[in-house]
Parts: sequence; C-alpha cells; structure tokens
Amino acid sequence: MHLVEEANVDTKVGDNTQLGCKKLGLPKPMADIPLSPIAYTRDQGVTFNFLIIRMNKNIQPPIHLAMPNHNWVTMNINQNTGLMNVWDNGNIWKRAMESKPEDGIFIDVGGWVGDTSIPSAAMGLDTYVFEPVRNNTNMIHFAISANECHVSEHLTVVNAMVGDKDSAHESVYVTSRADNAAASKAQAIKNVGVRAGDFEQPVEMVTLDSFFPPGTEVQNLKIDVQGFELQVLRGAHRILEENKERLHLRFEHDEGLVKAAGNDSTELFEFMKMIGYSIVSKEDADIEMRATSTV
Repeated sequence: MHLVEEANVDTKVGDNTQLGCKKLGLPKPMADIPLSPIAYTRDQGVTFNFLIIRMNKNIQPPIHLAMPNHNWVTMNINQNTGLMNVWDNGNIWKRAMESKPEDGIFIDVGGWVGDTSIPSAAMGLDTYVFEPVRNNTNMIHFAISANECHVSEHLTVVNAMVGDKDSAHESVYVTSRADNAAASKAQAIKNVGVRAGDFEQPVEMVTLDSFFPPGTEVQNLKIDVQGFELQVLRGAHRILEENKERLHLRFEHDEGLVKAAGNDSTELFEFMKMIGYSIVSKEDADIEMRATSTV
C-alpha cells in the first residue's frame, strides 16, 4: 500500500492522522488516481458542531463516531448508558463480523459519517470509504482521531462522489440531513423535502475501476447513493468481474430515488445479470447480490 502523501494545498487543509498512528493509505500512487490531494484531507481552521459518541456495538476497543449535533441524532442516544443506538445497514454488520482480512477489502460508497466503515476498519478489514459531502468526511476524520490506532491502520477516507466517469467538476446537493445528500436536488429531497440551509457543493467524481488497480481483491461492496447505483456499478465493471468468487454486494434500492436520478431499475438489474450477478436476499430496501456461480 502507498501512504497518503502530505497535500500541498491551501494552508487551511492538512493531514488528519492521529499522531503516531499508521495509515492504510492508497491502493496505488496518488498520481495515478484521478483525484486531487484535497480528497484525502480534512478542513482545518473551520468550526464544526458535532458530537463524539460511543457506539453500542460490542466491539473492543470501543468505537467512537463523530455525529452531527441534530435532534434526530441525540434521540438515538440511550439515556441510561450514553451509548449511540446506531441502526444496522442490512446485514453489513454480520458480514463484517464473519469476514477475514485476508479475503479482501471492504468498499463503502456513500459512507455518511463512517457508521459502517469505522466498525469495519476496527475489525481489522482494510476499508475504503467514499463520501461526497465534505462535512461528513471531516467528521469521519475527527472520529478516526477519537479512536485507537487500529482504525486508521485499516481505513482510508475519500471525499469524492463515485460514478461512471472521472470528473473534476461535479456537484452534490446537500440537505440539512446530510445522510440524504445526492447527485441531484431531485434525489436529495425525495424523502426529506426542501429545508432551509440546503445547498449545492462542488465535488470530484471517480470510478472504482479508476481508483483501484486491476487485481484488487474485494469481498464487500456497500452502496448507498440515493438512486445513483447504476452509475456506481458501471464504474466498477472490472472490479465486479474480477471478484465474482468472493464479492458480496449490498445496496439500498428505492424505486422513487432511482427514477429521480434518471435511472431505470430494469436497466440496473439487466446490467448486473449481464456480468453474472443475481439477487440472493432482499430485506425492505436492502438488496444483496452475488455472482450467480456462487449462489
């Protein structure tokens, strides 16, 4: 692995790593990835309003998250224990607990504040989390600093949108509930409506096939992108082909969000069928797919 290099950018941006902790780094040299160095850093000299919360998962050492200081977050804090009742993302927790580090990496696309990727890293799985909202990746960086070194040793944070092209000039629409941010306003407001404080933020886009070199072993791919799944999967065509014998794919599927993104569910599932994947389970909006040969 190649360590993340110091970003020679604006003085208000710097490296976030906890002093003395090693970092997972990048899967190939930074110059070979079509993203600017700022994508791997957090903002400095900026005021943030967030909470450092201990998760209620039975993992040792304990895991801490940096969460937005919103009412809907504080409502999920157990008043007796002070622990955060973090919701499960389908069977991702179970999958991470059963995974072995030597079987491949975990890719989290649409990682919000790291509620899935930080525990995955804490379990010793090399994890790459992609999140387009800058403030969300700032909170992941803060959370890394609040945890012991074993998290940073297995986690790389990337502030970028994942899609079917490499582009330096994209945007993400950010709602006051930044877990619903999306590539377009129509997607972002579909389930939460328009609120004061919503805004559009510039962001880079990268494909997973561009970010990871050929031969990268991937055992878990989780996608939560508000209807943008088809673009993410198209941009990961090579990874999906190369990892048919090991990859567990999970994504959130909402027909309304798919349409808001200008996509078609039939096209999505036909694309996956074409490269040899089929649905193995569906729970509410969560769909898990595996290569047909492994089912």
